[in-house]
Amino acid sequence: MRLNLRALLASCAVAASACGGGETPPSVEPEPHAEDPCAPNGHIHREAEGDWCHCNKGHVAAPQGLACEVDPDYVPSEGFDFGDDGEHACWHVAHGPYVTVTATTSRNPRVDDFHTHYTVKLREENGQYTGTFSYKAFASGDFVVYLSTPDVPVTLVETAIQTQLTPAGTKPTGDFCSGLRHMVGYELTDRVQYTLTLGPTSLPEVGMVIEHLQ
Repeated sequence: MRLNLRALLASCAVAASACGGGETPPSVEPEPHAEDPCAPNGHIHREAEGDWCHCNKGHVAAPQGLACEVDPDYVPSEGFDFGDDGEHACWHVAHGPYVTVTATTSRNPRVDDFHTHYTVKLREENGQYTGTFSYKAFASGDFVVYLSTPDVPVTLVETAIQTQLTPAGTKPTGDFCSGLRHMVGYELTDRVQYTLTLGPTSLPEVGMVIEHLQ
């Protein structure tokens, strides 16, 4: 017996309407990303050891939960104090320990060994020399990048958020050695990873010491 095609189609349409099969499923909007709990006075660091707040100057991490609150003990500094003007750093020029690092495009070599004189070999790029390196702060406070010459631009970026730090001060070193002639001061935070770039410069090699001022 031949089926009545028109009747079959009509019955299928009724069945679909009754079961809701003819309706387009409602779209599900993705949940918005959670806001940074440390903002607006800092930003969050999400790490395997646990999340923590990197708070802006004049603020501290709250004792409970993830938040940045005003530091009641904060006293604004008047200028950057370069301490002994490079006398201790010059001791490492004469006595070491010594490490040589070579810039490359495949990775950022580390330059965060304590009390170490680095010979930094830069890579050639467009007729100049430059290099990018990794530095992780081991304390919070004032740090100084001591360089063998003032003719090398220094750029320091907080790696996680790609924010460039403004130097807190620059100054020639004291007359303690010929191996270090320039100082660039920064205020850094313990456990934070930074990216340090030297150059572009006409110099293929630079002497460098990075110290925490205590």
